[in-house]
Amino acid sequence: MLDFLFKKEVSASETINNFYSAIKKLYPNDSISAERKDYLKGLMDKYGYLPYPHIKALEELSDAEVLYALESKWENEGVFENGRFEFSKTSVLARNKVKDSSWLQKEGHNIKLVNLAGLGNGNINEECGHFMDWLRQLLILPTGNHENGIFNTTMYLIPFHPREFGCAYLPTASCVSPNLEDKTIFEKTGLNADEQVKMFIQMVQLAGHPVIYDILPQTGRFSKIVLTTPECARWFDINALILELSKNVDKHTETLQDKYSKEDLNVVSDIYKKAIKGEGYGDLSEHYQNIYNELDALLKDTKIFLSNSMLERTIQDKLHKKAKNIINKVSGNIHNKKMTEAEINNQGEIIQALISEGMWPAPGGAWCSAGVPIFDKMSEGASYPIFKHYNFNGEDVTHFANLDCQTPYYFVCLESGKYNNDVVKFFVEYMKSLQKEYNFDGFRVDHIDHVVDEVSECDGIPISYRAPRKVLGALNSTMKEEIPYFATLAEYMLWDNYYKEYHQDMGFDLLWGNDIISQSYKNPEAIAEDNLRLSNYNTSSNYTTPLSIMKTYNNQDGEFEAIDRYPAQLGREGALFKWFKYKFIPGGKFAQRPIMHVDGDESFTNGGIEAVIGSEISMKRDKDYDFYAKFDAIDRFVKNNSVITDGEANIIRQDDDGFVAWHIQKEGLKNSILVIANYNSPTEKFTVEENGNQITEVKEGTEVFDKTIELSCDYSIVSEFRFDGTDYIEEKFVAATNSMTFGKIMPAEFKFFTVIK
Repeated sequence: MLDFLFKKEVSASETINNFYSAIKKLYPNDSISAERKDYLKGLMDKYGYLPYPHIKALEELSDAEVLYALESKWENEGVFENGRFEFSKTSVLARNKVKDSSWLQKEGHNIKLVNLAGLGNGNINEECGHFMDWLRQLLILPTGNHENGIFNTTMYLIPFHPREFGCAYLPTASCVSPNLEDKTIFEKTGLNADEQVKMFIQMVQLAGHPVIYDILPQTGRFSKIVLTTPECARWFDINALILELSKNVDKHTETLQDKYSKEDLNVVSDIYKKAIKGEGYGDLSEHYQNIYNELDALLKDTKIFLSNSMLERTIQDKLHKKAKNIINKVSGNIHNKKMTEAEINNQGEIIQALISEGMWPAPGGAWCSAGVPIFDKMSEGASYPIFKHYNFNGEDVTHFANLDCQTPYYFVCLESGKYNNDVVKFFVEYMKSLQKEYNFDGFRVDHIDHVVDEVSECDGIPISYRAPRKVLGALNSTMKEEIPYFATLAEYMLWDNYYKEYHQDMGFDLLWGNDIISQSYKNPEAIAEDNLRLSNYNTSSNYTTPLSIMKTYNNQDGEFEAIDRYPAQLGREGALFKWFKYKFIPGGKFAQRPIMHVDGDESFTNGGIEAVIGSEISMKRDKDYDFYAKFDAIDRFVKNNSVITDGEANIIRQDDDGFVAWHIQKEGLKNSILVIANYNSPTEKFTVEENGNQITEVKEGTEVFDKTIELSCDYSIVSEFRFDGTDYIEEKFVAATNSMTFGKIMPAEFKFFTVIK
């Protein structure tokens, strides 16, 4: 047992060596045949990683083979020799003395979204992924090209905390979900789930891969963060609100006496009071329903007033004290000392005690809601409170609300616009400790769209539950001051192009972009326009570091019903062309842009990321190995070609029928690359307008015929790159030419050529 490893001061190298020695006894090299060793070593020597999709690694490799092959990755990083680790810095960025965050912005760099729970073999069962499954993912994670300034693929981890309501973005605690614990590893080494995740991240970084993590400017409704620090949230005393509302029911009922009989009003008044409490009352007659609706409308302003009043600072101070007293009493904290999450051993009991006293954290709301949530009534059965939400114009936007199960941080007193500096400090310190605990190289900050538009700000003053720009700026400046290479990615989808606000005011290096929500319209010309817009911003900005916007092949948003845009909808060839065009349309020096994709994309998995974000289950994966071969070859070609990674693409011609040609050039080089393609996908979803309504329809792409491309006489097309099953190999032409004609180009078909000036 290795329980002592995380309990006393030992060097990082000693810790990982003790652990590795233990698991090597579980999965020894001598269980691998000489033939398999030669095969694996040959692939690792050639590529620096194992060119397999994850499903193939799951099905083919033994645990011993995973460790054996991974040693090549660590050896290549200079941190592993003769079966032992030796290093001074864990992060590849620290080892390379990186001084800024530009590593995450580099053209040709990959960011891969990985959900640890989803890494098991979902084709067999739903059991979530564990430690050796995670190492398979590390083994297949592509390397970069240091000569071209490209670090190995960044692993972007989504939240691995215990979750509620089937969502990774609603954590119940800051620890690692116990469902991720590998029981065999625990029995052999004593490392629990938290320690296994830390060990895995260390192994990822030692293999040369940066690691970034999804952080949240909110938490789960009754998470341990809320229970240990009640003042970080706004609170409602629902029992008090119900009492006050009930009094006002009688008051407003009296105003309807001229229209309805006293008996009818008394009946409806009693029904309404029951509804507020969540007590069932059955279906109403049309007459009673009309009275009920009128009474409900009359109570609207009262409900708004009561909820707003309860969330004012003076009342919140009292409710924070009340919540603390309940929590301390139930947890046995008789001295009222500040508790840690580890000391909360009866979370469910504490939650029930709070609920019985009517104490509920104030929720989020809709993407466009402003002000505070407005208590409406309890759900039928009184299980939870139901809220209404209004936007900055006072319009009801409750139908958009899907965040009533989260607890936003109490960053701002919305009644005055004043910042709650203690909570801002708490949030920043919490994120600092999270980074320190896991040694992350960067953060992706979730749910920060619309923080600077009219939805959330008025004359620079925050008016919504969302994290304000000042808070996000404080987080970024603090992290970068402590760790110069620390990089941050904002989940901002470019609404209204607030580049300056997210970059200069808040300090983000990379923006999420809108490639998924705009998948249907991101043809090559649109991508080139995005590049130009970014380049123009960076060249006109006096900011010390440039901004980058991620190019997105796929992310966790696409399968959501409200978006419904992801690569598999394009068909196999369409998805491959989507990957190709984002890789082969660089923006040049001032528009460097990395690309993101999701675990499973590499083998053309047709869907599943939404499911594994929702539940801690392993992903079902497709096994299109031919797709993987091209997907991987395109990526490798780009990383090893400085014309693309340091060059700029210019659209020569884009026709409405789908034909497109573009030219990639790097300043100072005679060689360049010409691309021609049919940008239509075999199938694609489009939103169209019909009779004033927007509907979604699937369109089939068509071939293009008889297209000629002619370059100026200064240029000669000398060769074409063709796929040989593994790589794109250059085939020289018998005679150079500056003009080419294409009889037929199929949907999503692409070709690329070498051009010499």
